[in-house]
Amino acid sequence: MTQFTTHNPDFANPIMTKLLNALGGKWSDSSYGDDLVASISRSIPNPDYPDYMTVLLPNSTQFNIDREEVNNYAVKCGDESEYVVCETLEETIEIVKEFESNL
Repeated sequence: MTQFTTHNPDFANPIMTKLLNALGGKWSDSSYGDDLVASISRSIPNPDYPDYMTVLLPNSTQFNIDREEVNNYAVKCGDESEYVVCETLEETIEIVKEFESNL
């Protein structure tokens, strides 16, 4: 898991490992550049173009947007959807599995 310091890797990496283990082999680290938070993603079916389901991970235990600290998760199932904000790891896994069951 290669990340830049803006992701707070010491905080994000253990969370990412838990998510990747829970969600299976279709998922991978998709963090890059100077993203505010780390992310994982997987490809999803779309007949028109490559599409992805993405989970944004927290980078802090606090929420302070002025300091770019986020303490929740966000799940997005494809380009056309809105993010679903989740408060816990368990809730995030549930939402992802629900999305996956509808693919």
